[in-house]
Amino acid sequence: MPNASRGSFGDGAPDAERAQRRGTGRTARGREKRELLLRAARTVFEREGFLHTRISDICDEAGISHGSFYTYFSSKEEIFQELIDDIELDVLTPETSPAGADPFDRIEAANRHYLEAVRKHAAILAVIEQVVTFDQDARTTRDAREMAFAAALERRTREYQDAGLVDPRLDARFAARALGAMVHAVAVSMFIEGLEEYEIEQATEQLTLLWTNALGMGGARTPPDRL
Repeated sequence: MPNASRGSFGDGAPDAERAQRRGTGRTARGREKRELLLRAARTVFEREGFLHTRISDICDEAGISHGSFYTYFSSKEEIFQELIDDIELDVLTPETSPAGADPFDRIEAANRHYLEAVRKHAAILAVIEQVVTFDQDARTTRDAREMAFAAALERRTREYQDAGLVDPRLDARFAARALGAMVHAVAVSMFIEGLEEYEIEQATEQLTLLWTNALGMGGARTPPDRL
């Protein structure tokens, strides 16, 4: 597989050299070109897939000279990794809940954010899922982020247990992994595989009910419109 397994999805260049390239994005013109390349790369990766994408394709899509690419990125692996960083952080980082939001509100908002983010990034997420099947470093990076997300869910579950809102018999770590996997599976089925046709609001409601019921939170909040 050409360009598929070079290790760490980068170019092997020293950190100082990579930092110098990134430094070209500090000027307004540099930032504009860098963002142009990133947008073009995303378009081409979504259209062609990772293995069939060439740097020349990205430059043609961006409308810049091929040599300019190397001012900002050393390889298609490096630019793809930056896309992974931005997209996965968006998917795994829900917006801060407003002050006074109860646990039900927070879980509901997090589920809605995840579904909306997967819908927004579905095409490039499908490419990422292909890449992690043959590049161990990309898979390790992806898995590390998902583990961090699961750890955050675990901490929140423990907080709810301490507050008496969640069944104390539950293993917080196990519950976080299982419920996070549930939401992920539904999002993939809806937006990447296209197997489900639920509206986001309906899916959010059902996932939140399943999540809160699984945690034993039925008494935490049961407004009439959710019964």
